[in-house]
Order: sequence, then structure tokens, then C-alpha cells
Amino acid sequence: MRSLLVVLLLAGAAHADSADQLFQKGKKLLAEKRYKDACATFEKVDSLDPGIGAKLNVAKCYEEWGKLGQAYRWYGDAERMANDTNDKRAPKIHELLATLEPDVPKLTLNVAADADRAIGAVTLDGNRIPDNQLNVAFRLDPGPHEITYTNAAGKRVLKTIPVSRGSQSDLSLELPKLGSNVKAPPPTERPTRTETPDKVTATTDSEPDPGRTKRLIGLSAAGAGLLAVGVASIVTLSARGDYKDALEAHCMNQTNLCDDEGLKATHDARSRANVATVITVIGLAAIGGGAALYFTAPKRSRERSVYVAPAGDGRGVVVGGRF
Repeated sequence: MRSLLVVLLLAGAAHADSADQLFQKGKKLLAEKRYKDACATFEKVDSLDPGIGAKLNVAKCYEEWGKLGQAYRWYGDAERMANDTNDKRAPKIHELLATLEPDVPKLTLNVAADADRAIGAVTLDGNRIPDNQLNVAFRLDPGPHEITYTNAAGKRVLKTIPVSRGSQSDLSLELPKLGSNVKAPPPTERPTRTETPDKVTATTDSEPDPGRTKRLIGLSAAGAGLLAVGVASIVTLSARGDYKDALEAHCMNQTNLCDDEGLKATHDARSRANVATVITVIGLAAIGGGAALYFTAPKRSRERSVYVAPAGDGRGVVVGGRF
């Protein structure tokens, strides 16, 4: 019995070491922005040692990758576990979900009430969609997605639907009706690509730009600084010219041989040059400060992505994303 306990303790320690090593590996991969490998590694950590922290790591990885639908599901799993165990992190996780939720694309696949969903067999990216997810909005990742189903004529149809961050899309599918003579096509039948999308409506929630005001102030400050430097340059050139003219006309080109008029003229020229220098310094500071405001202003979105998907019957493409 004692030997069995020792074996179990050693196995548990090795198990923990393995999960910790994978966690460190996942952190390194994430820092290198190797998102696919990083997220897969964090998922392995969760499978070895399921927990709230492990699920949050997976969610954060997918969020940084731009896979917002998957990130939302992992955050949701973490929140449910936190609520079930009365974990103090539950409110923070809920806040993360609430922040992410407006950015997650939503898609509703609409089918008629009398549609034969068994024969229609709707799939999303190769995975069968449960009946209870039809006619309701569900969350998915930004980018192109493939919808396949059997239409009213008994043909397998393929549609590629591009969805963008924060969008809400609806697609109507004409499935065979219950009691019809339509039979499910054989599994070997390749789906026919149709025009994409054909009955899709999409709306995107307006997303406030948190840094717009700061960038406008930065541009205004930099513009004013440029104007100030330009004016100062003109004043400097004018003062320099007047100073040289005064030396030639009233000082015999010597600074210590000026008559009264020459002293007054050179003094005025130097004063204007000093004022121009001050204006130049202020203008350069305004340019630097404006540039700092502009480039440090918060961006509307952390995700910048682009995707290209086949459209129609394959004779064109659909380009989308966020820039």
C-alpha cells in the first residue's frame, strides 16, 4: 500500500512538472507571437491540469491571435468554473468577457420551421451545427467561414461567408421541407459552391475611437509648431539681413564703429533674432509634443488582420479584415 502511495505521489509530481514545462513553453511561444503553437500548448496545459488559470491563458492566447470566438468560449469556461468554486477572480473574468463581447462576430443561420434539419445537415467549417444553434446568433472568429448544407433540390451547397470584427450577420438557408421526397446526397458528393453571400445581411456596431481626441490635439499642436518654426525662420532671415545692412551703412562693417542710427538698427535686429530663436524652440517643442500625443494615443483595436476568401463560383475573391 505504501509503495502504491509513493508511485501515485511521484506520478502526480511528474504530471505537475509536465504541465509547468508546457506552460513555460507556451509563454515563450506567445512572446514570439507564434500563436498557433502557443494556443495549442496552453490547451495541453489545461488538459493536464484543468483550472481557471489554465483556461484564462488559453483565452488570452486566442484573443491576442484574433480568434475572438474561441477566446470568448474559453473565458466563458473560466467564468463558469470560477462561479462554481466561488473563486474571487469571477468578477474580473466577467469584466473581461463584457469587454470582449462587442468585438466578437455573431452569425445567425436562419432555417424555416418546417425544414428537415436532419437531411439539411448544416455544417460550419466542417463541423455539424446542432439544431439548437440554428435560428439563434452564435459567436465565431473574424474571417471567412464555410457553410455547407443540403438545399431543397437535394444538392449539397457550399457558401463562404466573410465576417468582420463586431459584425452581426444573418444567412437564410433553404433546406428540404419535412415530408418531402428529397433524400440526403451520398457522402461522396462534393458540394457545389454558390454565390457568396446570397441572402446575407450584416451590420457592424459602431466602435468608438478612444484615441481620436488625443490624435487631433497632437496634430493641431504639431501643426502650430510647424507654423511657428516657419514664421521664426522668416523673422530670423529678415533680422540677419537688416543687421548686415546696418553694419555696412552705419558701422563701416565693424561692430564697434556704429553711429547712433547703426546702434539702434543692429540692436533691433538682434532683438528680433532672439525672439525668433525663442519661437523656434517653442515650435520644436510643440512638434515633439504633438507627435508624442499622436503616436501614444490608444488605438481603436488591437487586431489588424486581412483575409482573402473565394467568392461566388470560384471566379473571384472576397477581401476583408481590419486595418
